[in-house]
Amino acid sequence: MTVIGLTGKVCAGKNQYADLLERSGAEVIDVDRLGHRVLEEQREAVVARFGPSVAVDGAVDRGALARIVFSDGAALAALEGIVHPAMVEACRKIIAESTKAVVVINAALLHRMGLAGLCDRVIFVKAPLLVRYRRCKARQGLSWKAFWARNRAQKDIRVDLIKPVTEVNVFHNRRSRTIIYRQVASYCDTIGLDISAER
Repeated sequence: MTVIGLTGKVCAGKNQYADLLERSGAEVIDVDRLGHRVLEEQREAVVARFGPSVAVDGAVDRGALARIVFSDGAALAALEGIVHPAMVEACRKIIAESTKAVVVINAALLHRMGLAGLCDRVIFVKAPLLVRYRRCKARQGLSWKAFWARNRAQKDIRVDLIKPVTEVNVFHNRRSRTIIYRQVASYCDTIGLDISAER
């Protein structure tokens, strides 16, 4: 089995690459989705730490929680301390039980969570700042201030921090689906995945 980490900053376009890799036969672990599940599993601990304002109708209000943690480094670290261990353990379990030849860990915080150490190689997706902001605004309605707070909280999402751990390939996403396809097709050739059906 080959384990590939897929990472990059907020709205860099990681999911476009993940979709192509999955359609080519890889199993993709969406760490954001794992995080949503774990957040609900740890709801009591989250509300105890951040107060009743982050709960609505018996569930965690992710928007309210985001406004708190992305404006306070200590709060963000506290949240990560609650949810990251369970997310990492879930990733380990999925990898151990997978029957696929290639497993992709799609995670912005690949390095911070220690998941890079599980990977044989890493794809780092980069996109221009304004392109990422426009995507965030269109997808989530984020203001520039909110986007910048999230971007600032991701200062440690850097190629140089991952390189000492494992091999890194950098892909530049400038919104061209043709170029994204070519990048993934070329990469798949090196790891034995067949992307030809996706042309």
